[in-house]
Amino acid sequence: MIVVQDLSKRFGKRQVLHFINLRLDAGVYGLLGPNGAGKTTLLRCMVGLFEPEYGRVLYHGEPIDRSRTFHQEVGYLPQAFGMFRELTLYEMMDYICSLKGIPGSDRPDQIATALRHVNLDDRAGDRIKTLSGGMVRRAGIAQALLGEPRLLLLDEPTAGLDPGERASFKNLIGRIKKDRVILLSTHIVEDVEACCDYVIVLDRGRVLFQGTCE
Repeated sequence: MIVVQDLSKRFGKRQVLHFINLRLDAGVYGLLGPNGAGKTTLLRCMVGLFEPEYGRVLYHGEPIDRSRTFHQEVGYLPQAFGMFRELTLYEMMDYICSLKGIPGSDRPDQIATALRHVNLDDRAGDRIKTLSGGMVRRAGIAQALLGEPRLLLLDEPTAGLDPGERASFKNLIGRIKKDRVILLSTHIVEDVEACCDYVIVLDRGRVLFQGTCE
C-alpha cells in the first residue's frame, strides 16, 4: 500500500535518514529505535510534511504529492500534538473534520465514534484546557481516526498514558487493524510486543531489521 524508496533526509550537515527502503501492506508495524534514531523524521517524510533530500514515498504506486486519495486516507498523530485550549473537545474534533474535508452531516457520528474509541466520549463538552496531558494524547489518537483512514501513522502514541490507558490502546489497535496499515513509532519494546505484527528497527537513520516480531 505504501512504499518508501531510497529515502534520505539531511538537516544542514547532519544526515538524519540514509536511503530508507520499506514496503508496508495491511498490518500493524512497530517502528522501534532509540531517541534520535530518525523515527519522527521518517514519519514526517511519509506524510509529506518534510520533503526528502533524495528518494520518494509512493501510495498505491503514486507519489504522495500527486496522489488523489492519499491525504483523504491517511491519519497522523504527531509526536508533539497540541489543541486550541479554549475550544471544547467536540469543537476541536469538528475543526479537524473540516480540515480533513469530512462532510458536515457525517461529523457527529465520526466524532462520537473516535472519542468512544479512546474513552473520551463523556468529555466531549469539556474545554481542552481542563483535560489532563494523557487525555490530550488520547484526543490526538482520536483525531487521527477521523475519516476512517486506511493508513494510520502514530508517533509515540502511548507517551504520557497510564498503564490502563495503554492497555486500552492495545485493545483499540486490535479492533481497528483489519485492512489497514498502522505504523506505530516508539522506543518502548513492550508497545511493539503488545500491538504489532511486524517490527522495523531504526538506528542512526538506517533500517537494521524489518520482519515479524517473532
